[in-house]
Amino acid sequence: MKIPVTRRSSPTRQLGVAAVEAALLLPILIVFLSLPLFYARCMWHYTVAQKAAQDAARYLASVPKAEMLSTTLGAAAANRAVEIATREIAELAPGGEMISPSAYCNGATCGRMIPIGSLPTRVTVEFGFYMADPIFNIELFGPISINASVTVNYVGS
Repeated sequence: MKIPVTRRSSPTRQLGVAAVEAALLLPILIVFLSLPLFYARCMWHYTVAQKAAQDAARYLASVPKAEMLSTTLGAAAANRAVEIATREIAELAPGGEMISPSAYCNGATCGRMIPIGSLPTRVTVEFGFYMADPIFNIELFGPISINASVTVNYVGS
């Protein structure tokens, strides 16, 4: 009875297999890892924008009654709220076109359009920008627009 001889593969035949597998799978792996990272960057930009609008609206909602009743001081408070939002989103370096922040009291420009002697019931801060991403530089669907709008009740009324 003869015992069958099994051939062992020589180590020289297996040397390039790992390199070929890595060359085939690495591009797919990079794509699958970069998409969640890009999505996370979009969410980070959105979260910073919402927080900036929230901080500016909270400041504007806490302005004393005496300032809100004055047209010049009310407008100055609205300008400070806009400055707060602008400073907070400056760290993002949004890059592209930006819709400048706006502050509204009861839907009108604070300090100017409110009837003299009346206080607002709600204040709103809103702005938007197009996200520029220097890391991935992906523009599959065009520029990504990030918009933030926060409305809070005025605490002085």
